[in-house]
Amino acid sequence: MSVESLAGGDGEPFVHPLPPVAEVPISRDLVRRLLVEQHPDLADRSIADPIEGFDMAVFRLGEDLAVRLPRHRGSVGSLESEIRWVGLLGRRWTFPTQRIERVGGPGAEYPWCWAVTSWLPGELAADRPLDASAARPLGRALAEVHQPAPADAPFNSEQSVPLVEREPVLRKILARLPEVGASRGLAADLDAAATIWRLALGVPDDAPRVWIHGDLHPFNVISLDGQFGGIIDWSDISQGDPAVDLGFLQLLLPVAAMPTAYDGYGGVDEATATRARGISLVKAATLAVVHIEVVANIGWQALVELGVARPG
Repeated sequence: MSVESLAGGDGEPFVHPLPPVAEVPISRDLVRRLLVEQHPDLADRSIADPIEGFDMAVFRLGEDLAVRLPRHRGSVGSLESEIRWVGLLGRRWTFPTQRIERVGGPGAEYPWCWAVTSWLPGELAADRPLDASAARPLGRALAEVHQPAPADAPFNSEQSVPLVEREPVLRKILARLPEVGASRGLAADLDAAATIWRLALGVPDDAPRVWIHGDLHPFNVISLDGQFGGIIDWSDISQGDPAVDLGFLQLLLPVAAMPTAYDGYGGVDEATATRARGISLVKAATLAVVHIEVVANIGWQALVELGVARPG
C-alpha cells in the first residue's frame, strides 16, 4: 500500500494495523492447487505461511521464489501492470529486484491473475535500516529505473500528479504534527516544514516524466545487514516526476548520505532536489501520524533528519 493511502481522503490517518479482509480465501492449500493446475513443476516446493499486505498475499515458494496473489479486486490491475511492465523493463536492470518468473490465471476457485516471482534474501529496510554506505548503489538503481516513460505508461492518481496537488492533505497532516509529536516527546517545527514546502513549490515542476517505482518506502527495500539488497513490490510502477522516488530516499537514508545517493544517481539538478525534499516532507509527515508504531517511527526519524522535528 502506498504512503498516501495510509491517509484517508479527508487527511485523517489510517489507524488499523491489519490489512482489510481478503475478498476470496487465500491459503497455502490454494497456492498448492494453483501450482498443480498451472505450474506443476513447482508444485512440490515448500510453501511458507503468507505475508499479508494490504493488496497482496505473498507466499515464499522454496528458497528462491515467491507467489503473489491479489487479495481484492482493486489490486488486480496493479499486479497486471507489474507483470507487463516489470517483465519488460526489468530485463535491463542490473540491481537486485523482484522479477516475474511465471504468470498464473484464474483457477482452483481463485478468480484473478497471480504471479511467481524471485525471492530476495535479506530483511526489510523497515526492520534493518540501511547504512549510509547503501546510498550510492540505491541511487544507481533509481537511475536505471528512471528512463523515459511512454505515453501508455500507467498514471498513478497518487504519485503521477504535480507536486502542488499534494498540498491539501499535507496541510491537514501538518496541523496534527504538534499534538502527535508532543505525545512522543518531540517538537514539530511547522515553520521549517512551511519553508521546505514553499521552496519545493517555487521551482519548476516540468521535469520529463520517467518510469518510477512510486512506493519506495522502507517496507519495499531490502537490507542485507545494512547494505542495499534490492527493491520489491512494483505494484505502483507508473510515469512520474523523478523527484517522487528521490523523495522517498529520506525515509531510507540519513540526510548526510543524500549527496552520495545523488552522486550514484549521476547527479540531480537543484530544482529536482528541491522538489524531492518537498516529497520527503509529504511522505514523512504522512507516516508520522499513522497509528502503527513501526510506521510512525520511520516518519518521525525522517522529520528529524529534515529539521522539521526535534526532541521536545
